[in-house]
Amino acid sequence: MKVLFVCTGNTCRSVIAERLLKKMAGDRALGAWEARSAGVAAERYFPMPEGVKKALAERGTSPDGHIPQLVGRELMGWADLVVAMTRGHREALLDQYPEFTAKTKLFSEIAGRGEADVADPIGQPDAVYRRCRDEIETGLDAFLRDHASKKPA
Repeated sequence: MKVLFVCTGNTCRSVIAERLLKKMAGDRALGAWEARSAGVAAERYFPMPEGVKKALAERGTSPDGHIPQLVGRELMGWADLVVAMTRGHREALLDQYPEFTAKTKLFSEIAGRGEADVADPIGQPDAVYRRCRDEIETGLDAFLRDHASKKPA
């Protein structure tokens, strides 16, 4: 399964989700799972917050080598599943790329939590980045438990 995570600047939530999914899939020996991330307003020069680096390091992974990238049709086409962090992100994606409606979901939907947004931790204390990471990690764990036994598309 190829999963694309999308947030605003591609420096916090989507990166956390991408790196955690890669680690969690690796830990579960799910070799066919891939993850990428992008932003609806990303720029290559956006800095990676220290809170993201610390939160990921505490889980044995890092955002090393990550360069923020703008979401586009090619990335949307690559993915089996496109996961937006907020309803606003999902709406922006569906407005611009309506052909991918069927595979574009809200993070909280894949996590089994309805239609809640994942709050943006940018500019907040490290504890807020950790809470964001924990929310994403819990959601990914639920998603993997539900989908890891299914054959990749």
